[in-house]
Amino acid sequence: MRLWVKGSIVGLVLLMGLTTAALAQQKKAFLWNGNNWTQVSFDAKAGYVFGVGNLSDFETAATRGKGACISKAFADELKTKTVDQIISEVDKFYKENPTKMETTVIEVILRKCTTVCPPESKSGEKK
Repeated sequence: MRLWVKGSIVGLVLLMGLTTAALAQQKKAFLWNGNNWTQVSFDAKAGYVFGVGNLSDFETAATRGKGACISKAFADELKTKTVDQIISEVDKFYKENPTKMETTVIEVILRKCTTVCPPESKSGEKK
């Protein structure tokens, strides 16, 4: 648990630093995609994964008892994987699908690392 808390704090700091750098370069908000993902270090990727996990945990706690929350399912499933496994899945997706660099990282995580969203069909059509 202490490792998760420390990792979460480090992840948030890294995510905030990356966000600040990105905002300095772009005036419009954006979701990370393969173009962003492939340009950053392993530590930055880990920060992104920890940040997404923390946001899911926060939303789950904030909405407790107020109806269904996709973040709970998302966080519960991601906790069954290591950060390395998640990063490897995302890296693999962009390496095997160079024409899909515009696919957001969060979509790749949802489709490849959880059962929250169904995977794309072979034809590329979303189910």
